[in-house]
Amino acid sequence: MSANVGTDTTVGTFEVAGHAALDFDDFHRHALPKRLEAGVNAQVAWDVAGRAPCAVQLPGGSAYSYIPRGDRVDIVPGVIDDAELVLEIPYTAWQDYVYEFRTRFGLLYSQAVNFVRGDFDTWDHWEPAIRCMYSGREIYNPKTLDFRDLDGSPLDLHRSFARDDAPELMSHFLRTTGYLVVKDAFADRGDEISDEVNRLRDEAQEGELWSWWASDETERRFPFRLLYMALRSELIASLDDDPTVRALIGLGGVDVVPVPDRVEGHLAVLKPFGEGTEVTGFANLPWHKDCGLGGCPLTCPAVQVGIQLDAANADSSQLVMMAGSHGKVCHDRPSDDELTDLPIVALETEPGDASVHMTCALHAGPEPTGPNSRRTLYIPFYNPRTYDLIGPLQGYQQLIPGWGGGDIPTPEDVQPAY
Repeated sequence: MSANVGTDTTVGTFEVAGHAALDFDDFHRHALPKRLEAGVNAQVAWDVAGRAPCAVQLPGGSAYSYIPRGDRVDIVPGVIDDAELVLEIPYTAWQDYVYEFRTRFGLLYSQAVNFVRGDFDTWDHWEPAIRCMYSGREIYNPKTLDFRDLDGSPLDLHRSFARDDAPELMSHFLRTTGYLVVKDAFADRGDEISDEVNRLRDEAQEGELWSWWASDETERRFPFRLLYMALRSELIASLDDDPTVRALIGLGGVDVVPVPDRVEGHLAVLKPFGEGTEVTGFANLPWHKDCGLGGCPLTCPAVQVGIQLDAANADSSQLVMMAGSHGKVCHDRPSDDELTDLPIVALETEPGDASVHMTCALHAGPEPTGPNSRRTLYIPFYNPRTYDLIGPLQGYQQLIPGWGGGDIPTPEDVQPAY
């Protein structure tokens, strides 16, 4: 791993990952048109139909416009007059964008984009199509989804499973929807795990690496997330090899490994507040993917097992999933009107239940809808490539050039504690 990653804006994450540098002009004049003609047009034209064109340009350099024309997208030199969105992106950052090491969020947060025309919301009109044109990643199209069980019958997206249900049924459900609920999966260990999470919560001190804090309207401070919990708890560390955890992770059918000291490690989501409470920070999470800043080729696929320590239902707060969105690029800020037509599922769980979800599925942790608090412990398994670039006690955002330390301590800041 290069020491420059995350601080030196002249070094792209794509370079450190071993990808070849791209020529901006050659890419737009030859490579991208060939991709479109080879089948990508059919993947993207539907999503940008009726949209105004957009353009991408280098600072002080070349520019190309992307123009939707019925069943195709044309690439033309320059910025055309009716482009509603014009993004100026430095050469290195643009290559990270092509290789999916930065998304629009990653480019924004690393201050690597200038809006010559349009804004961040306008960018969403084109982001899925641009990502697909660049990488070939499929665009999430809920209108074409047809969720079917193994026997061909319609899949009940709100279904939960019992511990002894057929693994092939559970695996099919998880791989199809991106999530799964298994009742009483940890009923025999729930109390001891709950007590251990409470211990780490009570020992948490603001300003340390191990927790993130928020305030409510009374200015009460509290931890809303505990991080790297396996490094401070033998019990939680042992869950990586727990037979139930391993069986649930295996249902995803992907090659993944434990990451106790990478990304955020074993983490607990804590919501010690109810409906109507005004909280700061990210105690409530909007729609997102865990690879939403970038790095999907490095960290995904990834699977998390959630051990439910409190009930998660309409009387508290819930993990909300967009069915079938995993592995696809999505319009990630759906309006309330759009949500009514999307396959949205709020997971219903009781203490001792397990949830399993693919981290690159679009999901949210919205504010509570009831008065009760909620605690969930998440056991993460990530693509083995995660270890190629992400160091101990490091999140992916710290690999993004221009991010630097950000709001999360760098490994150097916390190495003595580790």
